[in-house]
Amino acid sequence: MSEMKHALEKAGIEGGGGMKKICRICKEPLKDDKFDTCYRCSQKNRGTYDSLPSDYLSKLAKGYFDEKGYLWEDFLTTMAKDVAKSFGTKLKSHQLRRFYGHAKAAEIRLKMTEDWDAVNADVKKLEPFVSEAKGKDKIPQSFYEFIEKNIKAIKKRKDFEEGFMEHFQAVVAYFTYHYPKN
Repeated sequence: MSEMKHALEKAGIEGGGGMKKICRICKEPLKDDKFDTCYRCSQKNRGTYDSLPSDYLSKLAKGYFDEKGYLWEDFLTTMAKDVAKSFGTKLKSHQLRRFYGHAKAAEIRLKMTEDWDAVNADVKKLEPFVSEAKGKDKIPQSFYEFIEKNIKAIKKRKDFEEGFMEHFQAVVAYFTYHYPKN
Protein backbone atom coordinates (compact mmCIF):
# COMPACT_ATOMS: atom_id res chain seq x y z
CA MET A 1 0.00 0.00 0.00
CA SER A 2 2.85 2.39 0.76
CA GLU A 3 4.17 1.93 -2.81
CA MET A 4 0.87 3.17 -4.19
CA LYS A 5 0.88 6.16 -1.83
CA HIS A 6 4.47 6.96 -2.85
CA ALA A 7 3.54 6.72 -6.55
CA LEU A 8 0.57 9.05 -6.05
CA GLU A 9 2.68 11.58 -4.15
CA LYS A 10 5.34 11.45 -6.87
CA ALA A 11 2.62 12.18 -9.45
CA GLY A 12 1.59 15.24 -7.48
CA ILE A 13 -1.42 13.74 -5.73
CA GLU A 14 -1.53 13.64 -1.96
CA GLY A 15 -3.46 10.95 -0.14
CA GLY A 16 -5.71 11.47 2.85
CA GLY A 17 -9.14 11.40 1.29
CA GLY A 18 -9.07 14.79 -0.47
CA MET A 19 -6.65 13.79 -3.23
CA LYS A 20 -5.31 17.35 -3.59
CA LYS A 21 -2.78 18.30 -6.23
CA ILE A 22 0.55 19.74 -5.15
CA CYS A 23 2.69 22.50 -6.63
CA ARG A 24 5.02 21.12 -9.28
CA ILE A 25 7.85 23.34 -7.97
CA CYS A 26 7.69 23.47 -4.16
CA LYS A 27 5.46 20.40 -3.62
CA GLU A 28 3.10 22.29 -1.28
CA PRO A 29 -0.65 21.46 -1.52
CA LEU A 30 -2.54 23.68 -3.95
CA LYS A 31 -5.60 25.64 -2.87
CA ASP A 32 -7.13 25.32 -6.35
CA ASP A 33 -6.70 22.14 -8.41
CA LYS A 34 -6.96 23.94 -11.75
CA PHE A 35 -3.40 25.30 -11.36
CA ASP A 36 -0.16 23.34 -11.44
CA THR A 37 1.85 25.79 -9.31
CA CYS A 38 1.03 27.63 -6.09
CA TYR A 39 0.62 31.41 -6.07
CA ARG A 40 4.05 32.00 -4.50
CA CYS A 41 5.88 29.88 -7.09
CA SER A 42 3.94 31.36 -9.99
CA GLN A 43 4.90 34.86 -8.84
CA LYS A 44 8.53 33.85 -8.33
CA ASN A 45 8.71 32.31 -11.81
CA ARG A 46 6.82 35.04 -13.68
CA GLY A 47 7.40 35.17 -17.39
CA THR A 48 9.60 32.08 -17.53
CA TYR A 49 7.81 30.71 -20.57
CA ASP A 50 9.86 31.75 -23.55
CA SER A 51 8.19 30.14 -26.51
CA LEU A 52 5.11 28.45 -27.86
CA PRO A 53 4.53 24.71 -27.41
CA SER A 54 6.97 22.80 -29.64
CA ASP A 55 4.32 21.20 -31.86
CA TYR A 56 2.38 24.46 -32.37
CA LEU A 57 4.33 25.61 -35.39
CA SER A 58 4.10 22.24 -37.13
CA LYS A 59 0.31 22.27 -36.68
CA LEU A 60 0.04 25.85 -37.89
CA ALA A 61 2.21 25.01 -40.92
CA LYS A 62 -0.55 22.63 -42.06
CA GLY A 63 -3.02 25.51 -41.95
CA TYR A 64 -6.11 26.00 -39.84
CA PHE A 65 -8.24 23.50 -41.74
CA ASP A 66 -8.24 19.78 -42.45
CA GLU A 67 -8.66 18.23 -45.92
CA LYS A 68 -12.47 18.63 -45.65
CA GLY A 69 -12.17 22.33 -44.87
CA TYR A 70 -13.04 22.06 -41.17
CA LEU A 71 -11.07 23.84 -38.48
CA TRP A 72 -8.65 21.47 -36.72
CA GLU A 73 -10.19 20.71 -33.34
CA ASP A 74 -6.81 21.18 -31.61
CA PHE A 75 -6.90 24.90 -32.37
CA LEU A 76 -9.94 25.20 -30.09
CA THR A 77 -8.93 22.73 -27.39
CA THR A 78 -5.51 21.41 -26.38
CA MET A 79 -3.47 23.68 -28.63
CA ALA A 80 -5.36 26.80 -27.49
CA LYS A 81 -4.91 25.76 -23.85
CA ASP A 82 -1.17 25.14 -24.29
CA VAL A 83 -0.70 28.45 -26.09
CA ALA A 84 -2.54 30.33 -23.33
CA LYS A 85 -0.40 28.65 -20.68
CA SER A 86 2.76 29.54 -22.60
CA PHE A 87 2.03 33.25 -22.08
CA GLY A 88 2.58 32.80 -18.35
CA THR A 89 1.95 35.63 -15.94
CA LYS A 90 4.10 38.10 -17.85
CA LEU A 91 1.26 38.81 -20.28
CA LYS A 92 -1.39 41.02 -18.71
CA SER A 93 -5.06 40.61 -19.53
CA HIS A 94 -5.35 44.16 -20.85
CA GLN A 95 -2.56 43.49 -23.37
CA LEU A 96 -4.22 40.32 -24.60
CA ARG A 97 -7.59 42.09 -24.80
CA ARG A 98 -6.01 44.97 -26.71
CA PHE A 99 -4.79 42.68 -29.48
CA TYR A 100 -7.92 40.56 -29.50
CA GLY A 101 -10.04 43.73 -29.63
CA HIS A 102 -8.11 44.95 -32.68
CA ALA A 103 -8.69 41.63 -34.44
CA LYS A 104 -12.36 41.55 -33.44
CA ALA A 105 -12.89 45.09 -34.75
CA ALA A 106 -11.36 44.01 -38.07
CA GLU A 107 -13.69 41.02 -38.17
CA ILE A 108 -16.75 43.21 -37.56
CA ARG A 109 -15.60 45.67 -40.22
CA LEU A 110 -15.18 42.77 -42.66
CA LYS A 111 -18.74 41.58 -42.03
CA MET A 112 -20.07 45.09 -42.58
CA THR A 113 -18.07 46.05 -45.67
CA GLU A 114 -17.20 42.68 -47.25
CA ASP A 115 -13.91 44.34 -48.32
CA TRP A 116 -11.27 41.71 -47.47
CA ASP A 117 -8.39 43.66 -49.03
CA ALA A 118 -8.94 46.70 -46.79
CA VAL A 119 -9.51 44.62 -43.67
CA ASN A 120 -6.51 42.41 -44.44
CA ALA A 121 -4.29 45.49 -44.14
CA ASP A 122 -5.77 46.15 -40.68
CA VAL A 123 -5.13 42.55 -39.64
CA LYS A 124 -1.51 42.75 -40.81
CA LYS A 125 -1.04 45.80 -38.54
CA LEU A 126 -1.09 43.43 -35.59
CA GLU A 127 2.47 42.40 -36.48
CA PRO A 128 4.08 45.84 -36.02
CA PHE A 129 1.93 46.46 -32.93
CA VAL A 130 3.15 43.25 -31.30
CA SER A 131 6.72 44.10 -32.30
CA GLU A 132 6.43 47.43 -30.51
CA ALA A 133 5.04 45.79 -27.37
CA LYS A 134 7.84 43.20 -27.43
CA GLY A 135 10.45 45.93 -27.93
CA LYS A 136 9.15 47.65 -24.80
CA ASP A 137 9.20 44.29 -22.94
CA LYS A 138 5.45 44.44 -22.26
CA ILE A 139 4.70 40.96 -23.59
CA PRO A 140 6.40 37.56 -23.44
CA GLN A 141 8.22 36.03 -26.40
CA SER A 142 5.51 33.37 -26.76
CA PHE A 143 2.78 35.97 -27.36
CA TYR A 144 4.97 37.76 -29.90
CA GLU A 145 5.48 34.44 -31.73
CA PHE A 146 1.77 33.63 -31.50
CA ILE A 147 0.71 36.83 -33.26
CA GLU A 148 3.58 36.80 -35.76
CA LYS A 149 3.08 33.16 -36.84
CA ASN A 150 -0.70 33.45 -37.06
CA ILE A 151 -0.58 36.64 -39.12
CA LYS A 152 1.75 34.88 -41.56
CA ALA A 153 -0.65 31.91 -41.73
CA ILE A 154 -3.58 34.09 -42.83
CA LYS A 155 -3.73 33.81 -46.61
CA LYS A 156 -7.43 34.44 -47.30
CA ARG A 157 -10.62 35.59 -45.63
CA LYS A 158 -11.60 32.12 -44.39
CA ASP A 159 -8.21 31.77 -42.66
CA PHE A 160 -8.90 34.96 -40.75
CA GLU A 161 -12.58 34.56 -39.89
CA GLU A 162 -12.95 30.83 -39.38
CA GLY A 163 -9.36 29.98 -38.45
CA PHE A 164 -7.44 32.69 -36.64
CA MET A 165 -10.40 34.41 -34.93
CA GLU A 166 -11.83 31.14 -33.62
CA HIS A 167 -8.39 30.06 -32.39
CA PHE A 168 -7.64 33.47 -30.83
CA GLN A 169 -11.00 33.47 -29.03
CA ALA A 170 -10.25 30.04 -27.53
CA VAL A 171 -6.78 31.20 -26.45
CA VAL A 172 -8.28 34.25 -24.71
CA ALA A 173 -10.82 32.04 -22.92
CA TYR A 174 -8.15 29.62 -21.67
CA PHE A 175 -5.87 32.48 -20.64
CA THR A 176 -8.69 33.96 -18.56
CA TYR A 177 -9.25 30.57 -16.96
CA HIS A 178 -5.60 29.90 -16.12
CA TYR A 179 -4.65 33.46 -15.12
CA PRO A 180 -7.88 35.02 -13.79
CA LYS A 181 -6.19 37.72 -11.69
CA ASN A 182 -3.73 38.73 -14.36
